[in-house]
Amino acid sequence: MRDLIMANAQEITRLHKRIHETLRHRYKSKEQTERWKTACKEFHARYDLLAFPGGYSTAKTRISAGDSAAIEAALCFVECRPYFFRSGYMFKDLLQKLKRVDLSQGQRDRLERVLLAYEAWRAAKRAAKDLTNGYGLLCQERVEEDVD
Repeated sequence: MRDLIMANAQEITRLHKRIHETLRHRYKSKEQTERWKTACKEFHARYDLLAFPGGYSTAKTRISAGDSAAIEAALCFVECRPYFFRSGYMFKDLLQKLKRVDLSQGQRDRLERVLLAYEAWRAAKRAAKDLTNGYGLLCQERVEEDVD
């Protein structure tokens, strides 16, 4: 399941990149416009099934209904944390759904590990933000404090 999720993430990224590559040239000719339209159509036609096994449009409903295959796919998704267009939103949505369904002890343990890692990541992100002004530069008052 993890291999499928990661392979699908790569395919979504490839399709999304193709849209941006053809976008730059879409008004140069009718042929270029058609290439861009085709890239967009393919991306949108394939996204739902590639984004989540069985389709993301029904994933949350299937998880809430207790569909064991959807729950397992969601656990694998949050464990792998694939990176592609809109995957961060999906990650957060799937975490919320998984917190509210009945899981086996093994599944609860897996989800707990993901939640702990996610909270550690968020804490590190907050700590880094406290040291910067939001643009990756040290805040002037922090620099001045260190000088004194």
